Amino acid sequence: MVIAGMVLLLAASCSGDEDAFDETDTSTTAAASITTLADAVQSAESSTVTTVTSAPTSTSPELSFPEYRIISREASESGDVVVVLLDPSTYESLSDIDVHNVMSDLVEQYAPVFEAHIVESQAAADALFVEDPSEAEQTALDNHYIARLEEGFRIVYVGPLEASGVAILGS
Repeated sequence: MVIAGMVLLLAASCSGDEDAFDETDTSTTAAASITTLADAVQSAESSTVTTVTSAPTSTSPELSFPEYRIISREASESGDVVVVLLDPSTYESLSDIDVHNVMSDLVEQYAPVFEAHIVESQAAADALFVEDPSEAEQTALDNHYIARLEEGFRIVYVGPLEASGVAILGS
């Protein structure tokens, strides 16, 4: 029946007879059911009762940039040699990305920096340029000497981050 009606409509539109189109009568016998959002909500409220309890939400800790201070700076023709002491109270853990960000900030804020050394303790800073470090000085370097900047762009991770290898500033 529907196909016959469509054929009739198609024939009427192709024949150019506008009256044939107007005389065509189509009807549907399927009943439509319309449900609104309000009906659904009312139905859900009347059939079930749901108790919602909110659990305390935990927000991820805000990423913080490790704080540092320059404890030594010597000028040279190529650029300055800088020793940087990180403040361990400003981070829970330290990654190579954190150190990269510190180096980048250091080079941008305190140019010209040709060589930089990042440490986490004063003992490591004191042992940096010792030619023959004692056992205690070597332990401080092994545990708290984090990275050095060479030639103003190459970061070499040492000590606890040695597995991170080498990174280039600007990449």
